[in-house]
Amino acid sequence: MTLLELAQQANLNPIWSASTQGGEYKSACPACGGNDRFIIQPNKQQKNCTGFYFCRRCEISGDTIQFAIDHLGYTFSDATKLIGVTIESTMKNSLFKTPYKPSSIPLIKHSPTWQKQATQYIDQTHANLLLKQDSLAYLAARGLPLEAVINYWLGWSAQDQYLARTDWDLPEEQKEDGTMKKLWLPKGLVIPTIDFGKIIRLKTRRTDFHEGDALPKYIAIPGSTEGLNIIGDKKHPVLIVVETELDGYALHHVVGDFAAIIAIGGSTKEPDSVTDYLAKHKALLICPDADFAGNDVWKKWCALYSHAIKCSTSTSKDIGEAIEQGLDLRSWIISKLPEQLQYDLKLAKYPWSKQDQPLIDWALDYINTKTSCPNAYKQIKEEIELGPKSLQAQTKELQKKLILMQELAQQEHKNQDLL
Repeated sequence: MTLLELAQQANLNPIWSASTQGGEYKSACPACGGNDRFIIQPNKQQKNCTGFYFCRRCEISGDTIQFAIDHLGYTFSDATKLIGVTIESTMKNSLFKTPYKPSSIPLIKHSPTWQKQATQYIDQTHANLLLKQDSLAYLAARGLPLEAVINYWLGWSAQDQYLARTDWDLPEEQKEDGTMKKLWLPKGLVIPTIDFGKIIRLKTRRTDFHEGDALPKYIAIPGSTEGLNIIGDKKHPVLIVVETELDGYALHHVVGDFAAIIAIGGSTKEPDSVTDYLAKHKALLICPDADFAGNDVWKKWCALYSHAIKCSTSTSKDIGEAIEQGLDLRSWIISKLPEQLQYDLKLAKYPWSKQDQPLIDWALDYINTKTSCPNAYKQIKEEIELGPKSLQAQTKELQKKLILMQELAQQEHKNQDLL
């Protein structure tokens, strides 16, 4: 298929506007919605295929393969098949060092002194955050309510601190002027990573960061474990990749029962050996930010893992902003999973047989539509959630209740129709 045909499939209705590059078309932008700002050049030759697009408003751009992936939901593998090209190795070589080989993570054994100092610092900054109502409200709006703040041990540093590196059992470093470097603990939101009860990584999201700043927004405290940040149980069947720890924790808060999260911490970072192994063996969702850096993240990961599924929100820059706009994060993530996995997760939550599932689905939908749920319905819902292990009713007894409830509901609808 050509880029023009894909644009029509995406309901963009492109209109011919010029003969540039063998024919140029305009339409609304599928990303920002701007009218007549989206330019399609279906005959322009690109490195891996024919066809190029860009938006004069939000500045997204790409080739025919990228359009199929970003705006029609195809995987990298399916997009290349749809267009009729074989370029996986070419794309990999253009995005990564050749041949690509994931780096090993250096093993860092944190000394008792570093652990003690990090724990005391987190205790202090966590207590500060619990008293800072404006920051708590900001975090809650972006998917991290008080429960999550406490669970992930987030903190707040009210000012920059400059300490002796030896206090944290870090080696001394000398600056060019001969003076000794200090350990900088920046002002801002403190984000720890805990593994088996121990702090392995400390990051600070700087509140004084501004565009053009020579220093990054997120600062990793020296002594922290390197590699990409893995949040949650690595045994779960789903792996979700995000750019920042805050988005990662917001996701883990609602899907941590079936997914592990990778916070890559920057668009230029590549999968290490651990995340590469996990990505190859799990359902893989990529949630890039809606900007140039996010586009680079998606290109890299989908080039490496052909089964990767893109999960980007259409009206917001990142996950936190999408939550602020009312996105039901858990339902959204589940809807992006392969159909069989969605079904498996449903069975894990409501452990019934496949034969029972239609009746269970109907009962839950019916109960959830009730504005005021009678006690009988509440009890039935509790029994459904407990499944065959319910102590309140055996499976067959509950089935009888559900069938009776279905018959009563159908009779209720008939009576309403007669009225």
